[in-house]
Amino acid sequence: MEFPSPVALPTDRPALRWGIAAPGDIAGTFAAGVNAYGSQQLSAVGSRSLERATAFAETHSIDNAFGSYEELFASDIDVVYIANHIDGHLDLADMALEAGKHVLVEKPMHYSPQRVRETFARAADRGLFITEAMWTRYLPQSSVMGQIVGSEQFGQPDALIASFAVDNRGIGRLWEPGTGGIVYDMGIYPIALAHDIFGKPTSVTAIGRLTDAGLDEGAVVQLNYASGATATLIISGVASFPCQATISGQHQALTLEHPFFVPTAVTVSDKELYETSSTWRDGTGVSGHDGLYYQAEWCAHYISQGLTESPIHTHDEIVTNLEVAEEICRQLESRPWL
Repeated sequence: MEFPSPVALPTDRPALRWGIAAPGDIAGTFAAGVNAYGSQQLSAVGSRSLERATAFAETHSIDNAFGSYEELFASDIDVVYIANHIDGHLDLADMALEAGKHVLVEKPMHYSPQRVRETFARAADRGLFITEAMWTRYLPQSSVMGQIVGSEQFGQPDALIASFAVDNRGIGRLWEPGTGGIVYDMGIYPIALAHDIFGKPTSVTAIGRLTDAGLDEGAVVQLNYASGATATLIISGVASFPCQATISGQHQALTLEHPFFVPTAVTVSDKELYETSSTWRDGTGVSGHDGLYYQAEWCAHYISQGLTESPIHTHDEIVTNLEVAEEICRQLESRPWL
């Protein structure tokens, strides 16, 4: 088949001055991708430790390092990328908004949907842009997928199965209240993908297992939708399975190859047992988590347009996805936010 072209990055995106709040591992990955591929300017980094901020600035060629978040937000930046732990995301986001800065918050935005609503309202009152860093939404494959799914040739999508299952027992923060939880940290990807295809579910059913400390270790989730569609999500921080996602439509099926949440291939097939298929591959040369840079480029474009939220990852969607994660944890009797 002939695949549609991915939506190109907008040519009118300005090179904004970015600050990075909390120079941890994911912030380093973000900075490396932006420096390697992007047009955005990494101008400053802030941490509670000046030594840590300075080391990060030297590694990533950033001019200004600050030993407090207050100094970072008071500096001459346009937008801030917030990358501390989940339970502290909105504390820093609220501070940045009060300082008049646009905000990109690492996913998941928070454990509490209500707290997220309050921060969104604060941003709207100030006319400032804020969004969650659901970076997969901005990858080339997402626009290819979006043009195929629901097309006449593909037909109405009616089922999805997505897996994010990796043995991450070596990542300590995932297993601590306030900093992790497998459903929130890993499961948010398939949850967001299901919303992208089907919208808000009408019901959530989850079964799973908890750690000895009472945190979710993994889950199998079924989401049902008013259209009759279903989404099955396999989430685990212990088991390892191919992290693929397949959407079944009336006439065809589409698979995002492993791992589906980084720049990857898109395969479209018929629905026969011995299928006939065609594959589109990302030819940009951007691989793995370097794809984080795309979200910074699109955020700059949206900010230049005067928007206060991402039109392809809206505030309503962000809140809905967190409500789904919250309900999964409620059914599992996991409380990662404690």
